Amino acid sequence: MKRIICLIMFIALCQIVVNGEVRKNWCGGINAEISFAITGAAGEFDYKSIGVAGGYGLLLNDHYFVGLGVKPNYIFSDDDFNGFFLPIYGEFKYKSSLTDKYLGGYGVVRAGYSPTGQGGAYAHIGGGLLYKKWEFGLGISYQNATFKETWDKDVWYCDYNIVFATLSVGYYF
Repeated sequence: MKRIICLIMFIALCQIVVNGEVRKNWCGGINAEISFAITGAAGEFDYKSIGVAGGYGLLLNDHYFVGLGVKPNYIFSDDDFNGFFLPIYGEFKYKSSLTDKYLGGYGVVRAGYSPTGQGGAYAHIGGGLLYKKWEFGLGISYQNATFKETWDKDVWYCDYNIVFATLSVGYYF
């Protein structure tokens, strides 16, 4: 995983150098996200997640954004464990303008960790459409979760690697 993230960051840096000047502008964005588990035991128990992802950082030029973010979200299921997660992550985003900066596309990669009681590693990769200052996206999110269960004085820790399909609507500033 570390190698993949380093490779993505290296390729992005090479693209920035090749495509021209670096111009630093501070900016940020906020996205409302809803996710549905798609694999493994989490998919069988119909896990869902509702959260808000907010990030702030540097727009290096017209296309590349690098920043930090946080995503408070609640993961829940009708038949299994529930929990609050607070991933803190690094974010890289590429934005393209198709027509006069009103319509475009974007791709985003996030990697981080949720330090809450049942949290663990967090990652997200996605993309979508831009319209003026609005983002409409689809992606795949990963959250490692450890839930505590007590049965007749026995304590069990259930470790889940939850993969979600994620829908988002956001606004950047």
